[in-house]
Amino acid sequence: MNDQRAFASGRHPWFALTLCGALVVGCTGGVDVEPRQNDAPKGYSSTESSTLALTSDDRFLWVVNPDADSVSLIDTANRVLLQEIALTGAPPGLDPVTGRFEPAATPRALALVKDAKKVYVAGQSANSVYVIDGAAREVQKTIPVCTEPTGIAAAPDGTAVYVVCHQSARVLKIRTSDDAIEAEVDVARAPWGVSVSPDGSTLFVSHLLDPPGVSWVSTRPSLRLDRFVPLADEAEKKNVLLPNGVARGAYGVAQRPGTSELWVAHVLLATGRSEGPETGGLAWDSTAFPAISTMDAVTATEGPRLLYAPPSVPSAAGAFSDVVCGPRQVAFTPDGRLALVVMEQSEDVLVFDGSGANTGLVRPLPSALLEGIVVRHDGSGAYVDGRNTHDVTVLAIDPGSASVRVDGPPIDRLTVDPMPPHLRLGQRIFHTANSAVFPITRNFHLSCATCHLEGRTSSVTWLFRDGPRDVPSLAGGVLGTGFLLRQAKLRSVPQYDESIVSHLGGKYDAAFPPQATELDALADYVNHAIPLPRNPNVAGVGGLSSEQAAGKVVFEGSCASCHDGPALTDSGAGNPLLDLDGPVLLHDIGTCVAADQDTEDYEGHPRDACQFDTPTLLGVFATAPYFHDGSAPTLLDAVDRLPSAEGLSASEKSNLVDYLESL
Repeated sequence: MNDQRAFASGRHPWFALTLCGALVVGCTGGVDVEPRQNDAPKGYSSTESSTLALTSDDRFLWVVNPDADSVSLIDTANRVLLQEIALTGAPPGLDPVTGRFEPAATPRALALVKDAKKVYVAGQSANSVYVIDGAAREVQKTIPVCTEPTGIAAAPDGTAVYVVCHQSARVLKIRTSDDAIEAEVDVARAPWGVSVSPDGSTLFVSHLLDPPGVSWVSTRPSLRLDRFVPLADEAEKKNVLLPNGVARGAYGVAQRPGTSELWVAHVLLATGRSEGPETGGLAWDSTAFPAISTMDAVTATEGPRLLYAPPSVPSAAGAFSDVVCGPRQVAFTPDGRLALVVMEQSEDVLVFDGSGANTGLVRPLPSALLEGIVVRHDGSGAYVDGRNTHDVTVLAIDPGSASVRVDGPPIDRLTVDPMPPHLRLGQRIFHTANSAVFPITRNFHLSCATCHLEGRTSSVTWLFRDGPRDVPSLAGGVLGTGFLLRQAKLRSVPQYDESIVSHLGGKYDAAFPPQATELDALADYVNHAIPLPRNPNVAGVGGLSSEQAAGKVVFEGSCASCHDGPALTDSGAGNPLLDLDGPVLLHDIGTCVAADQDTEDYEGHPRDACQFDTPTLLGVFATAPYFHDGSAPTLLDAVDRLPSAEGLSASEKSNLVDYLESL
């Protein structure tokens, strides 16, 4: 039980913007860019994975642009974009056939080596690491790596960078002298970020899903997984407003300078309490709670946890009382006296002193969809990455009073935003919990992304009135997958307005024209801008291994009667317009449990408790657990329970699972 504290090479001209004559050394009238003295060592390499990084003189800021397939270089003294460096041959755009917006690279993190002599960029969609020549400011090499690299950090001496691949569940070591992959090691499911210990001997790898936690990976003499430390559940309390639940969404690990203390920001999802007035559970203010867990880097044990203390509960003990949502990254001042915690969804920054006492909240920030933060090496300020607004917010830090404030307007980091405005709006609505701007929730509590991490799943099951329901992935969108929800209760994303009201505490109504416009933008984003995960189980383009090919034969004989068509589902069969007044094809496959209840769809039509819609199998390898109630931890568990799999041999089931994992 946790304690609570009170405390591709070549320059691409379409993005090669250089502001000559004002901002670049060597141009007539150029500004002085001599480094200033501070505590950062010369030849500094960034040892914590982040979306942005500073050179040791605090003069140049590098930041990734996931929706533009580029990296931006900002002059922090003049607060202007120096150059936007393309990672691919052309900017992303809408596919003319599908209408989808899917960047080819999707850079998620970068690492500076020896003060940006080289910059390494993790390209999630490309399964690649891009190497940028910091002086020439162009991509000099592309390194194919494992599937969906999302985290990258450098050894303190700059001799190596370490890459975390989210879908492959693997960590790689790249030697910076020749950019060769020197070593690799498998880790637990769904890793995301990585930090390197000050002596370079240990990697701390964060894990997003089940099991959430931190892996200790030794770097010497080669990569070796030493241990995995899970983030403990937070026990239920009598008062449902007090933090409880299972941990999810550990995006990164930060080590407090001068100590062995690791801080991990994450969310707690209160899945142990059922919905309904008799329980008082699953209301908008009792569903999800932000938290910061601590661990000891030496003993590899979980320590005290910084928890939310609701002001409405006078007896509550906790570290902070401001309602915030979507903990994303922790950054410390160089002396370790202050910790700044970026909140992706409530769009603000919580401030703590090093002992864990909350000293302030920076709200509002002018940026949205906050995905990273970096503190200046001189401790005078910080920079916050606003992905949705494609800008960087500047924060000023007063070391004397420990106050933090927004310092001037944000810095735009794109020459042209390739994402269409309606998708930007939908992206904002999906990720925001900023109830001062959008009525998506109440008092900054929740967003769609609270449960649908990265637009995908959080691998939890909620105990709703209808019965237990796992969180489905929205990756690839829901167009073509038939009806929505497990009992075909909806026909389109805007009809989630009822869920926004009942579960998020919001006030959206699809019948109200101004809000219908925003709900349509939300639907466009879900349907066209959340890509399917890259699959580590495919042998090649359209290729299947011998086991997968054998499994496809089993699938076609045992599963394809329901899982057919482009989306591998019969949902909407005989009813292509998804008319809720028309025929709706549901199935009872023996997975019904006592808690499942009869219910109604969006328009009041009855739904039988044990009749379920056929889910799509696209990307099924990444959506564990399985069935409507999340009762099958693995695909093999699911196959074992299917009536259609009765009579299959063990090898046939194994091959079937291999094929399913390739979808």
